[in-house]
Amino acid sequence: MIKRRGMTVLCIGNDPVNLNLRCSLLKEHGWNVLSSGSGHEGVIRFGQEVVDAVVVDLNGSGDESALITGELKRLRPEVPVIILVTAGKNLANGATQQANVVIPKSQEASMLVDALRTLLPAS
Repeated sequence: MIKRRGMTVLCIGNDPVNLNLRCSLLKEHGWNVLSSGSGHEGVIRFGQEVVDAVVVDLNGSGDESALITGELKRLRPEVPVIILVTAGKNLANGATQQANVVIPKSQEASMLVDALRTLLPAS
């Protein structure tokens, strides 16, 4: 495990099982992890906490993910946002435009840690 002092990832997701698994994975790789069970709660937490990156996984057409990502970027445009999407699902236009990285959920286990390592250099 790599110790990443001060590197905190906020995971926003509305599926508690996947949210817990994702948080555990990121903790195993050395990140401090915060979680929120809804987009609204995630935006509030983002405004209250020091966060280095955000992972958004909200089921649906992508409308909520786009809205949440837009608000996160409005508050702090320098903080990278990763959106997880279901492969083959038609997303609303512009649902992923503001994200720094878009990862298919089917490849999350292999790509999420690498994406965060790229976005958040070790301190």
